[in-house]
Amino acid sequence: MHNSTSGRARWLPRALFVCGAAVAAVAALYLVLLGRMAFVEWTRGVDRLLPATLVLVPLAYVLLARGRRAARGALSGWLAAVLALAALWPAWQAYAAMRGPQAYAWTWWQREDPESARPVGAWQLPGAGLVRARTDGLYRFNGEGRTAGGIAAAEGTALCALSRTLSQGTGLVAAARTPGGCGTRVSAVDPRENEELWAKEFPSAPAPVDGTAPVAVAADTAVVVTEGALLGLGLRDGADRWRVPLPAGCRARALDTSDDRVVYVEHCPGGPSAHLTALDARTGTPAWRTPLRTGPSAELRMLSARPIALRAGESVLLFDDAGRERGAVPVAGPREDLLTDPGPVVAGDLLVVPVKAKVPGVSAYSLTDGRRMWHAALDGATVLGLARGRGAGGVDVVTSTAARTHLWHLAGDTGRPKAEPTILRDVPLGRRFEIYPDGTEGYTFVNLDPAGELPSYVALTRVRGW
Repeated sequence: MHNSTSGRARWLPRALFVCGAAVAAVAALYLVLLGRMAFVEWTRGVDRLLPATLVLVPLAYVLLARGRRAARGALSGWLAAVLALAALWPAWQAYAAMRGPQAYAWTWWQREDPESARPVGAWQLPGAGLVRARTDGLYRFNGEGRTAGGIAAAEGTALCALSRTLSQGTGLVAAARTPGGCGTRVSAVDPRENEELWAKEFPSAPAPVDGTAPVAVAADTAVVVTEGALLGLGLRDGADRWRVPLPAGCRARALDTSDDRVVYVEHCPGGPSAHLTALDARTGTPAWRTPLRTGPSAELRMLSARPIALRAGESVLLFDDAGRERGAVPVAGPREDLLTDPGPVVAGDLLVVPVKAKVPGVSAYSLTDGRRMWHAALDGATVLGLARGRGAGGVDVVTSTAARTHLWHLAGDTGRPKAEPTILRDVPLGRRFEIYPDGTEGYTFVNLDPAGELPSYVALTRVRGW
């Protein structure tokens, strides 16, 4: 009994000293981190880090004080040093969990400051890389952020619009001649090869309406809006496939496509109304034609071709695959108003749109009947951009407050955050940009701000250090 009590009395101070050294190392680390967080903007987690530090500092003092007599032993000193170093790693992981996810710009590209040409749009390339379009040409960047060539605008023209998507690695580019409007020259390009596949000249361009591009791709068909007709061309060879004439004095508005369908609004100034029309993308055969419940001067903007969602005046109208209206969402309502900028995204069978309300944020509406499914307040921050998330049906949202910029990852079915929002540290974003999920953890933002004073694009990666 005496030997047991004597051994315990001998080893207990040493154990207290070794544990006290580990706690002191963690407390010192947290004091340094608190000092650094006092001079930066990304202070999330300080409300958890400060109480932890206030507990660890006196605990370390008590443990070291009670075990100070054991500090003279060489073995105790070595054990204390080893355990103190070993404790720093889990302490750092705990700090990272308290701080939450954060990202910064690990690479960017800026050609000139300011740019000499206006940004037009962007494409994400299959595999890796992206294309950023300006009025003077297309500029390609590879997956590592380096320039990889491009295609200059034809002499005497300026690029003015892109097809919303690529198909088979090919996209359509509309250009304007001087004098002339957007669409007097249309070309198909393969940006991976920096090659223009074909080009067609038109004597006149369709009248510009609501910012709708006069070109679109649907599987292997190029769809071009001209003055008086819609044309279907071979995407890779430009061969004529079909031509759908428009009634005299009418024009095509709000064009969009899916893999097998072309959907557009036929608008005739002075007529009683407008019509929503669907064509077979391969043959140009009309599938159906539906009159719209809206005035001829109303704003018309296609939000989705499948399911069909059309912003028409004061409502977003929803249609089934046979052209029958199946619901509507009011643009301005007693609960909230739908905003046009940034543009909405379609996630599964939901239309996710930024809203202005007593509690601003984003709301999701069913594309089958127009019911509001959920609302995400996002801490009341200003919504800067939306994109489809990596997960099926998910939505990524960029918001900004006076203090910081966040990247939220929302579940599409509930609108709830999947995790704490990622703080974007010192990421230079303009008022207009595209968001592309890239890789396992990074994101790429393509700036389209007409001022041209920001980097052309910014690639993000997760913060692993401070």
